[in-house]
Amino acid sequence: MKNRRTIFLIFGFIMLFNAIFINGAYIVSGKFPEGLLAFAFTIMTFCLAYLAPHLAEKDERAQRIRERAIYSSYFWGMGFAVMLMILFNPTSTLNLATFHVLSLFVAFYISTVFLNMVYYAKKY
Repeated sequence: MKNRRTIFLIFGFIMLFNAIFINGAYIVSGKFPEGLLAFAFTIMTFCLAYLAPHLAEKDERAQRIRERAIYSSYFWGMGFAVMLMILFNPTSTLNLATFHVLSLFVAFYISTVFLNMVYYAKKY
């Protein structure tokens, strides 16, 4: 179990470096960052490093953490979708490509699922 946590932490730092490297060039040049999913995967690996001992056993508590996190993430996802539709509607002055809006949504959703798991792991 300690080994899994270490592996997730190593991958998390590698992915964090990768995400900063990929998106840093876009941010410095003033463009929309293309690699937002790299940040989402970084958040995911750090959350999995925290969750490794909590989800290792296939018990009722681990199942409850997963169920609650997925259930509440559905509502967060709907909130993100509505917020993005309001912000980037056709009459808005904000213009983003469809790929950028979808990558924002997916990055928010992936991050929310795993951050909710961390929240429910601390709660239960």
